[in-house]
Amino acid sequence: MSSFSGLPKFVTSSEVRRKLLGHLAKEAMTPTELASIEKKHISHVSRALAELKAQGLVEPVFAQSREKYYRATHHGLSLYQSVLNSPK
Repeated sequence: MSSFSGLPKFVTSSEVRRKLLGHLAKEAMTPTELASIEKKHISHVSRALAELKAQGLVEPVFAQSREKYYRATHHGLSLYQSVLNSPK
């Protein structure tokens, strides 16, 4: 996992990663829901989720349905609240 100091740049360097983390900081969602909201292809969203997961910022939530939900981790929430959600 990367150090916390490098994560803001990692997230903000990609508009898709930044927006997905913002959505997942508010509620758990499926890749399909995220793709629909952001009007992005599912493969683009899935790749961004995999990158965020590798950095420890999002995690899958295993539901009883076939769809996999993702949510922001405590680390992801902290990053979102302290850096990405702050007024500029």
